[in-house]
Amino acid sequence: MGKSPLILAALAKAAVPSLDFSQVKRLSGSQTGLFDSALLTSTTGNHYVVRTPAGHTGALELDVETQVLKSLTPNVRAKLPFKATSIIGEMTDSTKNRVVVFEFLYGSPVDIARLASNPQLIASIGTAIGAIHRLDTELIRSAGLPEYSAADVARLRVNELDAVALTGKIPGVLLQRWQEALEDVALFRFNPTVVHGELSDSTVLEQDRNVSAVLNWGAMHIGDPAEDFAWLAGLRNIELMEEARSAYSAETQNFDSTLIQRAVLYNELAHASWLLHGTKIGDQSIVEEATINLEILEEEVNQGAAPSLSAAGFATLSQATGAFVSQEPTTDSIVEVSANEGLIENIDEVVLLDDKTREIELPKKSDDELF
Repeated sequence: MGKSPLILAALAKAAVPSLDFSQVKRLSGSQTGLFDSALLTSTTGNHYVVRTPAGHTGALELDVETQVLKSLTPNVRAKLPFKATSIIGEMTDSTKNRVVVFEFLYGSPVDIARLASNPQLIASIGTAIGAIHRLDTELIRSAGLPEYSAADVARLRVNELDAVALTGKIPGVLLQRWQEALEDVALFRFNPTVVHGELSDSTVLEQDRNVSAVLNWGAMHIGDPAEDFAWLAGLRNIELMEEARSAYSAETQNFDSTLIQRAVLYNELAHASWLLHGTKIGDQSIVEEATINLEILEEEVNQGAAPSLSAAGFATLSQATGAFVSQEPTTDSIVEVSANEGLIENIDEVVLLDDKTREIELPKKSDDELF
């Protein structure tokens, strides 16, 4: 059982003695529960998030995130068209676990189902991803974070495919589709960039149809830029992804001709990896969820409705414009898909700001209220 909100509030007070808190609410994660987190309201009305790991994996990710955030100097942050949280204070508890208090970032999680009708937000997402990918790779190298070449990426993905195939639960048509894609050398020609690694509809926040904040910096690395587009590929809407890539290319001044195909591949493989995870831990609900998604994907492939994964699979809108020229990669790189919990998770009973001029609605009083 995780730490209670009151314990988390006490730890936050110990980490930042200058702050006094009047209210606390647990943050419930939508993914894997790697952390115990709470939303804190100070006596001045400001909001903060306290987080501590629930296990070894969460501890490693929190270590990386704090390292990354500390390396985001004011000059680096000025290059980002959105906010990244700041560390307000930290400490270690009696069990030697790190406790970190973060600045709370306002915004609403992206409603991915409504993106098709929101071209301004799609463009803002593409620009935001481009700004992350334009960060200096030496920032990551100096922090000792992972770096993957394109050869590494292909090798890791092949290993991933081998592992999921052993479950015996992956439709043969999908295994063949993915194997052919991974054998397509032309698909994995890209310039490695700084990659966020955990972009999703819960880690990208928006206000007024623009990306206002990006959460979860614990999986940052140098690798395949397509990984940060994989969550958008879940919409199975190539035109929408082209709109995001167009804004991305304008930001980076680089056109990656196979970025969308790789993003689609990673999104599809994530379903198989989720099934493998459920199988390993014996969680039948996860296995059933992943199986349903794989059956839907199998039907798409059989009906010819699934996007092509080959390097020359489909003409793109961006190529048609001729606005950007594909640059020959100088090195090759890759990275595994991560699905870890976000910094600001789904907040029970708290309404996040979705408008810059709207007042925040605070949680109703409860037994967790401090004063």
